[in-house]
Amino acid sequence: MSKNKSTNWAVTIIAVAIAAVACIAVMYMYYTPQITAANARATSLSSQLSSAAATASPAYLALTEAGDFDFIDEIDANGGVAADDTGNDATSAPTLAIVNEDTSDAATNTYITMWDPESSVGGVPTALEDTTMSFYVTYNGVLVPLYLNTGGVGEYTNGVNVGTVPIGGSTTLTFSAVADAAADDVYDDSGATYTVRIYVYQADAQSSTPASWTLST
Repeated sequence: MSKNKSTNWAVTIIAVAIAAVACIAVMYMYYTPQITAANARATSLSSQLSSAAATASPAYLALTEAGDFDFIDEIDANGGVAADDTGNDATSAPTLAIVNEDTSDAATNTYITMWDPESSVGGVPTALEDTTMSFYVTYNGVLVPLYLNTGGVGEYTNGVNVGTVPIGGSTTLTFSAVADAAADDVYDDSGATYTVRIYVYQADAQSSTPASWTLST
């Protein structure tokens, strides 16, 4: 190989090396701020999660369900509802008895809700979500909506805060549902049954306990 060719090869190799170094430098300058920003976001998110951590230990709550939701007579053979109706009579209305059987923790900041904040799952069966049916709980003599259906569009509410269930304490709640008048084929008229769920959510402990009943159409 001639001296000129060797020199050309050397110049080429040096040029390639310089270009590679320059490329690496540009990539470093470009990505470093993004990596730093990403790390900052991760740190910020961790801080947020830490600040939102539970502030209490969950109490052990024993739940006892009774009754059911019965709309067999209210929903006609065509899957419609002639007039607004609550379905259940007082003797078979769904009830929930809550007893705090924990030996060391009270259940504080306790909610009754149909939307579970922990699993992000609702307690109304999908087939009933956009019908004409709404669900309520009676607390301190007041009827409070848990799932409100307006014109065929349903929405979960925040439920009701029953406060603290102390160690050894208990409370009993009554639930109800209302099916507004509905056209034919809004409901399944084949004698279907569904599972309806309510959640007892201890907000300070970020812990929920489900209860369930059968709903018949």
